[in-house]
Amino acid sequence: MTSGTAARKILTAQPKRAAPSQRPREADLIAQWGAGVWLGWSLHATDGARYTVVFQGRPGGSVGPDFRDAVLLDAMGARVTGDIELHLQPSGWRAHGHSIDPRDNGLALHVTLTGGRDETPAASRLASGRAVPLVVLASQQAPGPKRSPAPVWPCHSLAGGHAALRREALLTLGWQRFEQFVAAFTTILRASAGEEDATHRGWRAVDSALVVALAEGLGYGRDRLALRACGERLAAGAPPDALLTTIARSGHLERRRMGGLLALMERWGEERPLLALTDALERGAARAGASGAARALTEALLVKECGAISAGRARILAFNVVLPCVAAWAAALPATSPEHHLASLARAATAALPSLPSNQITREMCRQLGMPHAPRGALAQQGLHHLWAQWCRTKQCDGCPCAHASG
Repeated sequence: MTSGTAARKILTAQPKRAAPSQRPREADLIAQWGAGVWLGWSLHATDGARYTVVFQGRPGGSVGPDFRDAVLLDAMGARVTGDIELHLQPSGWRAHGHSIDPRDNGLALHVTLTGGRDETPAASRLASGRAVPLVVLASQQAPGPKRSPAPVWPCHSLAGGHAALRREALLTLGWQRFEQFVAAFTTILRASAGEEDATHRGWRAVDSALVVALAEGLGYGRDRLALRACGERLAAGAPPDALLTTIARSGHLERRRMGGLLALMERWGEERPLLALTDALERGAARAGASGAARALTEALLVKECGAISAGRARILAFNVVLPCVAAWAAALPATSPEHHLASLARAATAALPSLPSNQITREMCRQLGMPHAPRGALAQQGLHHLWAQWCRTKQCDGCPCAHASG
């Protein structure tokens, strides 16, 4: 059987198959990989290694690898996690620039439909210099890979009549994620305790840490390193014009969001960033309690001009950056300090924070848990993120709370 014949059999043997006369398309291959066609297969790479597909990964979106966070087992049963890139032939690797794109440095496998002109091509090379094993699907022939049953995840049994149990678990996980953020800020603030302000603006270490984290938070899902570098320069006292060289190579959205941070700093004027935002929290709480505090903080972070910081992005910044920063800073103050109560107010506002925009992780976790839609409120949604990061990304089901809840 030639590789071309094998390729046509692979792409036409599944539901919704293309007509036999149609040439294979990369989109068909990607769709079939995403549908889990090769789950449980033992795939032999061209370097002699063998990998069993435990989880095919989640769709990677319009940029970067085709699938992210796939889970494989090597020949010794060791778990391998990473991204997957698919092509019809190995030549697509260089043609699409994967050898120089740092976004592909997390790849675990390069999967092709055929071997092209060379049936035993060398492993693909990444921008980092690491070689990625190459699997040619057309070479997986008889006696062929013996397929194992597709795994049944423990969390699947939570679907249906366990909504209350599931929500309680997600809220607990959301708090665990929030406390991780608080601990990270606590570490930063302790490390910078007693440092002199180098900018002579009256800022303290917590203000600098807050601005750097806000800049990075504006880059979540985008070029966060470039935006963080901008935040570090701002915290060091650099004028806005000095950011042009740092942000010039980033995309339009990154530049727009950085413009949003500059707009916030202009709005704050001579007031310290932390005080400007805690003032908003207290004013909102005085009007309408915890929900008013959450709403006022969102409004204080909103920059409507050109959509620089949307309401959704402002809530993301509130949960991931401002509220844990305030909680860490206030908790370190003496109990007699007039600002000490802000630690409890920050947590109350966190519990009341409305839902965040959905993203690939929350959508993937909703599918995994059999949820028809994302849970209500930022805290429960962040519970999905915590569940993914701690257990589901690597499919460590034994220690996952879902395994105990479903047992």
